[in-house]
Amino acid sequence: ETPPLRLLTVGDGDISFSLSLKRAYPAISVTASTLVESPTELCKLYNNAAENSAEFVQNCWKEQIIYKVDATNLKETIHDDKKYDMILFNHPHLGDSSLLQSESLAAQRHHSLLAHYFHSAQDILSDGQGRIHVCLSGNQPKTWNVMEAATNCGLKCVSQESTSCPISKWLFPSNGDDCQNYHLAEAKSHYKPPRKFRNGKLGSKHFLARYGYRHRRTEGDLFQGDAKEMNVQESVNFVFAVDDEKTTCNLPVEMDVNTTTCNICRMQFDSNEHLRAHLRTPALPDVSYKSCREGNPTTEDRNEKCSSLPTSAPSVSAKPTTVPTTESIDINDATVLVEATVEKKYDSKRLKNICRQADFPLSEYIKSKSQCETAIKNGRVFVNRLVAFDTGRLLRENDIVTLVKEERIQAAGGGSNEQVANASVIKFVQEIASTQTPGLSIVIANKPVGVRCVGSFASSTLEMKAQKHYECSRGVEKLFCRPLTKLDTGCAGLCALAISPEPLEQQADLDSLHICYNFTVLVHGQVPETWKDGIYAKVPTKGVRQWKRQKTEDSGADDHDSSTTLSTTAI
Repeated sequence: ETPPLRLLTVGDGDISFSLSLKRAYPAISVTASTLVESPTELCKLYNNAAENSAEFVQNCWKEQIIYKVDATNLKETIHDDKKYDMILFNHPHLGDSSLLQSESLAAQRHHSLLAHYFHSAQDILSDGQGRIHVCLSGNQPKTWNVMEAATNCGLKCVSQESTSCPISKWLFPSNGDDCQNYHLAEAKSHYKPPRKFRNGKLGSKHFLARYGYRHRRTEGDLFQGDAKEMNVQESVNFVFAVDDEKTTCNLPVEMDVNTTTCNICRMQFDSNEHLRAHLRTPALPDVSYKSCREGNPTTEDRNEKCSSLPTSAPSVSAKPTTVPTTESIDINDATVLVEATVEKKYDSKRLKNICRQADFPLSEYIKSKSQCETAIKNGRVFVNRLVAFDTGRLLRENDIVTLVKEERIQAAGGGSNEQVANASVIKFVQEIASTQTPGLSIVIANKPVGVRCVGSFASSTLEMKAQKHYECSRGVEKLFCRPLTKLDTGCAGLCALAISPEPLEQQADLDSLHICYNFTVLVHGQVPETWKDGIYAKVPTKGVRQWKRQKTEDSGADDHDSSTTLSTTAI
């Protein structure tokens, strides 16, 4: 009799993935594993974990859950000599909010996580047809270089399928229909999770959602950010097998004293000591290195983690990625309003909650959660001298939180500056003076995401920022600004604005102005043949909300002349 297919799931938050696999194919053997230390801690993180665990271990399926399992060190943390036919890891993530400060660093660290997972999984993989699975979403496969991580570990990709496809396409070695021993079971009505986990609202549909699978955040129910559930758009299942022609994965992990490059993930360190610390805990967040360097960890867990690390922080360099680094404000160029040190009672509390506590110094300026979110969005809040991007960031004892004044917009080529929000990302790149009207200029500004182009109702719009900036740079009390480009708030790009000392409604120069916009459009589906030669859109000069049709002066006007239409012509 053929033994059942043996699967090991890694990092299964609420055990729903392991349970749904067992429900779908009862004949397979599924072992679940999690980094969480105990069943009690698991139930604190996920409100449905107790029910899932009971069904998975006791009531129906009699399977096993292994706790305190490190995906980068599986053999040592599982404490078992058992071999598995497939090891599965859904949406690996370090759960380190400090990585939000640099997208390139986050990509580098997650590439390292994948590489060490691939290397570790081979230690407990069965001979022959053993395979390693990972599920990634969005641009993660590219920015995290999953294929490079696998190749460097001696693996080759044997399957790549969307999560909405039947799992039989990649779960079984036959790479097609179900094996004769494994028939898909009926999805019972009580298996179904809430609709948002089944209808694609969170980005991608998953075949196992009908059997109860839910993708959950690393922080589980303890997460206090705005988006309770992660968006996993364009999720893809990757399956890898050992490439017999590759021997890279057999390189020794322990290296000589002169080596400073990790043979597994190719990260470089400034000393062999830092390299060895990395090999002991490849997924340890950088913030723990920092706490060791400063010598003031504030919890027992941090003390335990730091005990095996060197006393100074490692300097890491890796292969450049395609992800640009996040622009940040230099705190040395900002005016500090208030600075405070996090006390012990606020250890592990959220940034947005601490800032508005009555006994915390920043509360003098930040009175509500929305004010805190606005200050962080505008780059005015710093944690440990680095700009903060996440309102839900967990702070630690002795972290330093700084609030600065609204920063200044930098005009290209120098000149005067004005203190306004979003200074680090709004830039005026060109000014074209009118040859007919004195004082009239056409200004080109680089608008970031999150800034509205039009409006005098708030100082945060591009119109008001530009007006204020040029009033200061020209040394005048009043200027008039008219946005000529009405770029959506959610889009970043170059915008044209008219600046004049006189009202701009009757400026003849603007009537004869022609602006050509170049932009990129992401199209889902097949592109029409007529698009090959280009598409040109005639944009109405008067902006109209497309969802609210307005009456025209001439009720018999053609649709082409109506201000509510956007005529397009293929050339």
